[in-house]
Amino acid sequence: MTFQCYSHADNTREYIMTSDAPRINSYDFMAVILCAGFVYFLGPSYTCYTAITLIAISRIAIKFFMVTEETILVIRDVGIQVKTVYLGGRSVSRFIDRSKIQDIIINEAITMMHIRVYMAIIVEGQDKMVVVFQNLLPRLNVLLQAYHGARSIIFHEKDHSDFPLEFS
Repeated sequence: MTFQCYSHADNTREYIMTSDAPRINSYDFMAVILCAGFVYFLGPSYTCYTAITLIAISRIAIKFFMVTEETILVIRDVGIQVKTVYLGGRSVSRFIDRSKIQDIIINEAITMMHIRVYMAIIVEGQDKMVVVFQNLLPRLNVLLQAYHGARSIIFHEKDHSDFPLEFS
C-alpha cells in the first residue's frame, strides 16, 4: 500500500491510501484452471458453459467491489470528506459537516484472530462511527499521521505528526 499526504495551505489536508494489490491474482488463475477442468470432464455441454459463466460472473463481481483507493480530505471550518474508489472506477463519497464532528479517534477492534487498529470519526446524532480507511486498513504509523493532521485542521490543535509525507 502507498500512503500520500497533500497539504494545501494551512487549511486543507488530503490523505490518500492506495492499494498495490495486483488486479489479477492467484484466484483468477485458479478460476481459469477450474473452467478448463469443467471443459475436460464435462465436455462442451450446456452444464459446462453454465458453470464457466457462473465462475466468470463471480470473479467479475468480486473485482467490481475491490477497493483501490481511500481518501480523507480535511478542510478547516468546513468538514471532512471520506471517499472510496473501486476497481471499476466507481467512487463513493461522504461529507461530514464540521458542526457534526464530535471527535476523531484511533481505536482497536479485537476479533478471534486479529487486533485491528483503525481511525474513526464520531458524528453527532449517529449511532455508528465513520471508519476512515476501513477497507485498506493501514499501519498504525500511517493512521497516526492522518489522525494528528486531521485533528490539527478540524480542532485547531498543534500537529504532532513527525512522519514523512510519503512512504510505502
